[in-house]
Amino acid sequence: MEHFFRHESGRLVSSLARVFSLRNLDFVEDVVQAELLEALRSWRVNGVPDNPAAWIRQVARNRVLDLLRHRKMTERHAEALHSLQPDAVQPDLDHVLLESEIEDSQLRMIFACCHPALAEEDQVALTLRTLCGFHFAEIARALLVTEVAIKKRLSRARQQLTDVELEVPSPAVLESRLAVVLRVLYLVFNEGYLSTFGERAIRQDLCEEAVRLILILAEHPHCGSPATHALTALMLFHAARLDSRLDDAGRILLLDEQDRDKWDPDLIALGRRFIDRSSRGERISVYHLEAGIAFQHCLAPSFATTDWARILQLYDALLTANPSPVYALNRAIALAHLHGPAAGIQALTESPIRSELAGYHLLDATLGELHRRLGDYAVAIPHLEVAMSKTRSEAEQELLARKLDLCRRQDSD
Repeated sequence: MEHFFRHESGRLVSSLARVFSLRNLDFVEDVVQAELLEALRSWRVNGVPDNPAAWIRQVARNRVLDLLRHRKMTERHAEALHSLQPDAVQPDLDHVLLESEIEDSQLRMIFACCHPALAEEDQVALTLRTLCGFHFAEIARALLVTEVAIKKRLSRARQQLTDVELEVPSPAVLESRLAVVLRVLYLVFNEGYLSTFGERAIRQDLCEEAVRLILILAEHPHCGSPATHALTALMLFHAARLDSRLDDAGRILLLDEQDRDKWDPDLIALGRRFIDRSSRGERISVYHLEAGIAFQHCLAPSFATTDWARILQLYDALLTANPSPVYALNRAIALAHLHGPAAGIQALTESPIRSELAGYHLLDATLGELHRRLGDYAVAIPHLEVAMSKTRSEAEQELLARKLDLCRRQDSD
């Protein structure tokens, strides 16, 4: 039910905003929130209707028209909407609330939320709020800031978008705008896949919303670029493994601990179709290379049979395309699996971008694990302790505590 309401919130807000414009987004969100609460109350008493999405859309339409007819709006909304007449608005409402128009409305809203005039953090916050239906507190937790900061970001973003039209960019500017959209959806999925804050290691709702939105892009004739298809494949390969990433107690399971029978073969097959479609372009994006790595993991019937040589090649290509310190860290992990932990430690020690990872807890966590595998517990333990102090994720702290306990027990044997 929670996921359904989030889903419908994004659909309704996107549709109604086409009628009332981004200038009146507060009014649109108030109407949608009221309708979702009304649906919850009504369905508890009368049961869920056969077509709940259509029920909500119809009631939202009627409420908007009633508000305009009787001017039952708050003062701030009344001033903004005083010139609108119900008879003039009704045809537009009936049009945008058609099932065939819903996805088009969301596509337009994606590009509005990811407008290049906005700072990246504002784009992410606006996408989570407007398209994914997240509350201020949830966005604050996801982005590691306060609710006050999120409200300021959203207010700033909306002021900047006051005169922006809800439309898919023209083909001439689509490529640059699409790159921004893909980046935001990538960040949304990543935060869900391994939450950086709080007690929940995985935010499956974030992952599901990112997948839902990327599929809308992937199926659009002008947005379904090779990079879009590659990112879609990447998300699907990762989403296929979500159910295996936690144990029954909600603790993180690393790749070598996961039950591969829990991996979703249908999502893997769908991801494979998208990675095939992504190969039709002339350029290879970082999403192609990351999807290739994720696909290698999905292909391996067991952790022991993973093709680490191929994965290492893909990380080398990633570092050539984008010398990211995170890619360098992951390459060292792949190297350690292929040639032993000492090779991974050497790669990290000699890396020119190690200083850029100084505040990143996974650098210390990786060094701690590699030294543990070598039996060098006196070095491993301080690294793991530092990693614990750097992460705000309770699930990761629990995982590191387990590693520390293992090191101490092995050191005492």
